[in-house]
Amino acid sequence: MSATMTTTQTSTRTPPAVMTPEVPLVAGDVLRAVDTPVVSPPSGSPTAVALNAGSSGGAKTKGHRRTSSAASDIAKAAGIDLEAVSMAEARKVMSEEHKILGFRPPHGSFAAELKEIAREDALRILAERKTSTGADKDALPSNVKIVNGNGKHVTPARHSPPNPGVNLNKISATAARVLMSHEHRALGFRPPPGSLAAEAQSAAAKHPDGDGTHLDDDTLREIALRDAERIKADRELNMVGEVNVSTVGKEAAAAIQSAETRALGHPPPSGTLAAEAQSAADKHPAGGSFKPDGNPVEMEQLEDAARREGERLRAQEENEKAREGKEIVVEVQAVQESTMDSKTGMPTPPASPPKAAEKMEKLEEAEKAEKAIETEPLTDARPEVVRRLTTPPLSRSETGESVEIIGDVLVS
Repeated sequence: MSATMTTTQTSTRTPPAVMTPEVPLVAGDVLRAVDTPVVSPPSGSPTAVALNAGSSGGAKTKGHRRTSSAASDIAKAAGIDLEAVSMAEARKVMSEEHKILGFRPPHGSFAAELKEIAREDALRILAERKTSTGADKDALPSNVKIVNGNGKHVTPARHSPPNPGVNLNKISATAARVLMSHEHRALGFRPPPGSLAAEAQSAAAKHPDGDGTHLDDDTLREIALRDAERIKADRELNMVGEVNVSTVGKEAAAAIQSAETRALGHPPPSGTLAAEAQSAADKHPAGGSFKPDGNPVEMEQLEDAARREGERLRAQEENEKAREGKEIVVEVQAVQESTMDSKTGMPTPPASPPKAAEKMEKLEEAEKAEKAIETEPLTDARPEVVRRLTTPPLSRSETGESVEIIGDVLVS
């Protein structure tokens, strides 16, 4: 009987798992993501295991973890395992927060702390690999990491972009300089901190000779262009067509203006490549880093792009003029095709005259009004009111039903 009561009391102490339509909850566990399946709580105190595992680890406690900070609280609430965050994922979080803020996330932000945690965790893994033996590496699969004495399946940390890519742990100083040069040229300015070129130079400073792996120039250029496209998307450079006008100086802007004007037949309007290049050159006359000024090949490419845009704008203007001309011809034909009155033989205008006919009538009325107005010449004599008629005196014709007045307006 006592054993039965003990079993009943033990089973009632652990609250059952609760499932809501929006957020699944597990009794005694932290808040998890919406798409996390409901699991049975482990034996013991889950809260104590989750939050106090660092203190029970003894010498394995990580000093850089700041569990009381707001960023760590956000990670726990979102169900993010900080142990499994790689440097590439931390860079993505940093990029997204940078894009939303409009400036680099400051120290203490979630993105900054996440990147710092990923960096320190990567250094710890490298240190463990150097001190561990080969038997320890082969004991567990590559995707299993020891966390507080327990094996945990995680996504392996990546320190380089997907294939083809560079390994920042093995890149040499020479390859890092070539990568920086290609990315610098693709962007038009020096790659900012957080770019692949900047991180490659920082990593190469620790091992200038690398591991002897040779990366050809084409591979480095492709990697640099891919990373430059990512940075351009984040910064939203002033791209007009295929030209980055942020790098254009006065000389290149003048060449673009001249080529587009010749192709268009008149000065280009606002919003065109020539106008944007001129505006950018006014802000920075010297141009950006890798400016095309003085480079015959790049100058020819800019002039060719300006010429193509001028021809495109000219074709649009000609099509617009042709369309307007067709509309006028249609309106004139509508006036000419008015029906004839069978009794008088005179053309009868349509019930709703077109716009062209209305404009012509207004012009004729304005001309008649100007001709009807006559003023007395200026003399020393006292001015007199002159009453003149532009038509013969009024003629009246009376009938039994109405009186009709025929004549023009009396002008004084």
